Amino acid sequence: MVPPGGWHYRDGDVTLEGWSLDNLYDVVRNYRAENNLPIGDVVGDVNSFVCGNHPNYCHGVDMVVITSVEQPSRESELLNDITVWARNTLVTQKRIDFVTDELAEARAKICAKCPKNIKWRSGCQSCITATDRLSTSIRQARETKTSRSLGGCSIMRHDNKSAVFFDKNNFNKPQNLPANCWLNQ
Repeated sequence: MVPPGGWHYRDGDVTLEGWSLDNLYDVVRNYRAENNLPIGDVVGDVNSFVCGNHPNYCHGVDMVVITSVEQPSRESELLNDITVWARNTLVTQKRIDFVTDELAEARAKICAKCPKNIKWRSGCQSCITATDRLSTSIRQARETKTSRSLGGCSIMRHDNKSAVFFDKNNFNKPQNLPANCWLNQ
């Protein structure tokens, strides 16, 4: 399957296109060489771009194999939702207010014990890497001591590792949150 918009990759402000995935690798490699840019990991960069922008078209660990996926797992659906949430948060024109590290840590401890805190880092490794990069960027690389225990919220559909740092005013709170959720406080 070909991703929406065809085989393309953004390198800075330039959009590069190819007629196939292998051709796109060559186009990116040639563009970088012709413009005296570091060649780097072309395959990894293109795969991360494709998986980051079209997670449903991504499969495989060592390479992107564009296939149709039969039934997405709970984790892969949450991965897709978190990717969209992180991308939307990153490009929003609205100011994102942060809370103190102490408050973020208290929230992280609540999330770590919550049954709605589920694992989302499974499946396509380059998709996970791309989503982790987005998530790290939106929280400005801040971490809590409890971060390792955090997954994604199966109700809010966001990355708990990042969400704990955001002011509550940045969220539209649904009615079905657990009673002990920090968004209810």
